Amino acid sequence: MARITLTFCPALLGNAAFGQGMKSPDPHADDPIYQELNRIIIDQSNCLAKEAHSDSLTNIDVEVATNVVLANCATETQRYKVYISNNFPGTPSQFQKWWSEKEQDTIEYVKKVIVMVRTQ
Repeated sequence: MARITLTFCPALLGNAAFGQGMKSPDPHADDPIYQELNRIIIDQSNCLAKEAHSDSLTNIDVEVATNVVLANCATETQRYKVYISNNFPGTPSQFQKWWSEKEQDTIEYVKKVIVMVRTQ
């Protein structure tokens, strides 16, 4: 079975991607909130991709497989939600609207990965 690998922009890696002594073009490279959020997002993305590749999903419906992946990555997703909600610049209702959109995006992403894995 072929594996889909997530690739991240070198700017997300900060100065390490460009060698010591070189200035990173990322304006957030020294922002600890941004850096922690970046790590959390990478952890969640890696979990979703890993779980979407699970052989145990092969013989089940895409909708059910999506829910299995999301359930298996609930810890990473909850960590992301808590962190971002604590640092969200808007009101709680604005956050809830934004988070609902993010959840839908995540569901669609997981479905696409599962379908891609199955067609390879």
